[in-house]
Amino acid sequence: MLASAVFLGSKKFGLNLFKALYEAEPKIRWTIICPPDLNDMRSYFSKFQNYANVKDIDLLTANSPTMIEHFTLCNKPDIIIVCGYYRILSARLIENVKFGVWGIHNSLLPKYRGGSPLVWQLINKEKVIGSSFFKFSSGMDSGAILDQVKIENTHKMTIGEASDSIEQAWISRIPKIWRDLCKGDISPIEQNQTEASYCAQRQEVDGLIDWKLNATDIDAFIRAQDTPYPKAFFILNKKIVRIVDHSIDSREIYGTCGQVFQIMDQSVVICCGGSTAIKISKVLIDERTVDASEIINSIKIRLI
Repeated sequence: MLASAVFLGSKKFGLNLFKALYEAEPKIRWTIICPPDLNDMRSYFSKFQNYANVKDIDLLTANSPTMIEHFTLCNKPDIIIVCGYYRILSARLIENVKFGVWGIHNSLLPKYRGGSPLVWQLINKEKVIGSSFFKFSSGMDSGAILDQVKIENTHKMTIGEASDSIEQAWISRIPKIWRDLCKGDISPIEQNQTEASYCAQRQEVDGLIDWKLNATDIDAFIRAQDTPYPKAFFILNKKIVRIVDHSIDSREIYGTCGQVFQIMDQSVVICCGGSTAIKISKVLIDERTVDASEIINSIKIRLI
């Protein structure tokens, strides 16, 4: 039976996952370690603090993986659970945790190992998307899998909706998984390394829309970077304009990619690759959400 555990993370999903773990086996002595990521719009650090205070749980901040390694080697927790921490943990740390380091990776491993896996699944229009609970190893997301969540991609789903669906699925499953882990009653499955694929970590600049893509691909690209991410964007008059609301125009439309085809009362239609088009209804510019037609007001405009 486990006696002590560390939870590593600082995001909304992590907090809700930790609450489910804590309630499933409240006798375990927990320590929460959060990165100081207050500049990240997704940070739930203050809510972690509040929960830790209410439950009398030790909470530490760690500026680097080295600090986490030092804590682990000195305190020797039985197990570490990771959710929402994106820096690499050392092999030395992983090898010195008695029952292992386990965590959530939002892909159906061995596919989409690496950074921003859920974003890439939506961009690539995967029919089924998912998430894995797995054991950390020295390789990139290559450890044995204990369980997986799968959800259907409706091709209307935003990144926020996908994240929420996966989160709710894990919250319902994790109590049993955790109790089995505590008892040692588990049978993880090794990954088929030959089926692995990888994805690079995305940055805000990667949200720039390429109007040469067809409307279906651009639609997926926009949905994949919706809230809580900074949103896909284009450049107009040297300003970044982020898309808040859009849809695919079903008509066959010929035009230069990025060209304004039509201006309506509130919306505008933009030409895309393959004789397709996207209708943009709402945009975010200068921290204001406005009708697209308010700033895109001439068919002479070409978006980049």
